[in-house]
Amino acid sequence: MGLDMYLNVRENVTEYNYGKAQGTAVRIKSPKYDTLISTTTIKGMKEIPLIVTTEYTVIYWRKANQIHGWFVDNLADGVDIQQRIPVSRDNLVKLLDTCSILLDTRSIELAWELLPPMDGFFFQTGGGPAQLNEGYWLDLQHAHEELSKLLEQITEENKWDYNLEYQASW
Repeated sequence: MGLDMYLNVRENVTEYNYGKAQGTAVRIKSPKYDTLISTTTIKGMKEIPLIVTTEYTVIYWRKANQIHGWFVDNLADGVDIQQRIPVSRDNLVKLLDTCSILLDTRSIELAWELLPPMDGFFFQTGGGPAQLNEGYWLDLQHAHEELSKLLEQITEENKWDYNLEYQASW
């Protein structure tokens, strides 16, 4: 047992996307929609759904209790009941910026201030008091790498196409 953490994205996929071609709005057939319809719908359905919703995990952490604490403290008013927590692109940018500052400075004092580890039996290998050990910094590096990749895909322009949620279990 331990702290398993998931950043999930739920995406609504429609048959057509809208874009611009030579300054004019056009409908563009969605290849993703066709793939989802052919592989995931109930066989023999008379009506094909207009929208297909897909959900998948984009970032997974294990026992990164400082990251968990950030989501709970900043986005769930400190309430930690393994609930789904809505996350915006702006939230992820703030978390990435915090990770960047800490990785650049490696300041123990700043880490305790900005992203402190949480105490808890299920949050660390073997339980015990929160520590700023090498695992802490490796978790930050992992978060930084994964958030950077994700934010390249979820841009300011397309952020409304994605519903992000954080959830943890232990």
